[in-house]
Amino acid sequence: MTMIQLAYYVEVVKQHHFTKAAEKLFVSQSTLSKAIRALEKEFQVEFINRRTKDLQITEDGLVFYEYATKLLEYYHTQTQELYRHLHCANSTLTLGLPPTAGLIYFSSLLYQFREAYPETDLKITEITSKAVRDLVDEGSLDLGVVIEPFSDSKFFSQTVYSSEAVLLVSKQHPLAARRYVEFRKLEPERFLMVTPDYMYHDLVLERCKTAGFTPNIVFESSQWDLLLEMVANDQGISILPKPLVDKVYSDRVHQLHLKNPEFPWALSVIYRTNKFLTVPMQRFLKLCGKAQWPS
Repeated sequence: MTMIQLAYYVEVVKQHHFTKAAEKLFVSQSTLSKAIRALEKEFQVEFINRRTKDLQITEDGLVFYEYATKLLEYYHTQTQELYRHLHCANSTLTLGLPPTAGLIYFSSLLYQFREAYPETDLKITEITSKAVRDLVDEGSLDLGVVIEPFSDSKFFSQTVYSSEAVLLVSKQHPLAARRYVEFRKLEPERFLMVTPDYMYHDLVLERCKTAGFTPNIVFESSQWDLLLEMVANDQGISILPKPLVDKVYSDRVHQLHLKNPEFPWALSVIYRTNKFLTVPMQRFLKLCGKAQWPS
């Protein structure tokens, strides 16, 4: 006995006609007849009296109809409940965010997500981009935020925010009168850098290498605000994401656009290519695509 056989039988009884039931179900009349005969054979009783001109349901057939109707209704209700449970109730989304940059630019989006989907348990892990990649790879995180450029065939990535990195100097620095600077002009400068565990650290080194020099790094810190304070006090220069500076320190330092090479900066959300996209993941990615970020 299958659910489709029960559905066929119930429709025949409802329509009290094989042809009408077949039209309603978009199947052939012979398909219906075979399905019902299979049921009768399985239970070794006759549900429909075929010896009369008009379709007649036997007493056993009426008992079976009541049973089939209840079973189909139960199946439908439980299927809806299962779908709701799998896709909504008690669902969890684990997200990895880099310090400062991730939390600053995702704070509004995280609030929107929690407001829209309170049934989803959103768990945030604050770690560097390098660690984000590893935890997404091993399955500890559903989604992670990384800094572009990011290229790995094991991951899908969706860019959610784009800007640039800028050179920061004190307002007393000789470069403070300029708007643009070429990378090669920075060779004699004292660099204040984030620590090597940040993906961003490698990006700065790559840009300097492209310009033909190795930066003179005099200080490294995981605290972005400390670097900005040191730049403001003319203890060195730094290259940091422009939106971060605009948000927390724009009045205390001078920004210069970089060229030869330029320094684009972007945040992307990544997930494993072989990862099943749960509904919370789909909802978060969709919300990222709709987000209105500050310019």
